Amino acid sequence: MRCYLATLALIICLAALAGSAPLSPPAGTGQQPTDVKFSESAEAAAAERQKQIEFELATLPAHPWAGSYFFGDGLGVNVRLSPAPKSGFVFAWNGCLGLYDRNYGDVVEKDGKLQLHFTHPNDRHGFRGIAPEFLLLLWGDRHYLIPADGIISFANQINSGREPVNGRYMGSFLLREDDAEKNVRGQPCIPPQYLRYLLATPVRAQIIAAKETRDEKCFRTKIVLLNVGAQQRLLQGMKLHVYRPRDVFETVEVTNVLDSTAEGKIVEYKSGFKSLWPAIGWKLSTKLE
Repeated sequence: MRCYLATLALIICLAALAGSAPLSPPAGTGQQPTDVKFSESAEAAAAERQKQIEFELATLPAHPWAGSYFFGDGLGVNVRLSPAPKSGFVFAWNGCLGLYDRNYGDVVEKDGKLQLHFTHPNDRHGFRGIAPEFLLLLWGDRHYLIPADGIISFANQINSGREPVNGRYMGSFLLREDDAEKNVRGQPCIPPQYLRYLLATPVRAQIIAAKETRDEKCFRTKIVLLNVGAQQRLLQGMKLHVYRPRDVFETVEVTNVLDSTAEGKIVEYKSGFKSLWPAIGWKLSTKLE
C-alpha cells in the first residue's frame, strides 16, 4: 500500500507545483482547518515533548529501543517517530505539501512490544496515522521498529531485495536514523514462527488464469491463479513481482495456497492510466528482477 501512496504523493506534488493555485492538503489526508492536531497549541505541545525526548535520549546512548526513527521516499512519505521511556513519543508525517499528520503521547513497553498511547485520534487512512503497536527488531547493528502486524511485510521486503536499505531514503519501515549505514549480519531477529517467510532462494511463478476483478471506490482488485503453491515454499501473505513482460510493474499478494497452485491479488489505484488485465504467462518472482 505504501507504494501506491508514494506514487499518488508524487503525482499530487507535481500537479501542485505546476499549478498557480495555493498549496492545500492533498485529497485523502483528512486534514481539516479545525483539526486540533494541526492547531498552534498542538504544534507547541509536540515541540515541547520533542525537546524532552531529545534531552532524555542524550542520557540513554545504549537504550535498546529509544531513539529517532525514520522511513520515507523524500517526497510524499516522510515519517518520523521518536520514542523514549519517560518522555513518550512524537510522530510526524511530512510530504511535499507540508505536514500531513502529527501525534504524540506515552509509550508502554509490554511483552517485547511498544504500545503508543495517542493524545489525539490516530486516524489511519490516506496520508495519516501510524501503527499503534511495534516490535523492536534487531538486524546486525541495526534497530528497526516493525508494526506488530507487519512482520510478513518486512519479510517480503527482504525477499524482494529492498531490505536492508542502503542510505537514508526509500525504506518502508522505521529504522533508527543513526543506523542507516550500519551493517547487517545473517537473518533479522524476527519471531520464530515467521522464519519460514524468509526465503534462501526466490520463488518464481507464472499466472495461469485471470479470474475476476473487484472494483472499490479508489482501488481495483484483480484475482489471479499461479502455478506454484506450498510445495514450492509459497505462503499466504507473500508477494511476487512481475518481471515478464518488462514494462509491467505489478505485484501479486498471495491470498490462498494449495499444494501446487495459489491465488493472489493485484491491487491497483484507480487513475487515468489504462489498466492492464493480467495475462496468462506473466512471470513473477519474490525477488525484484
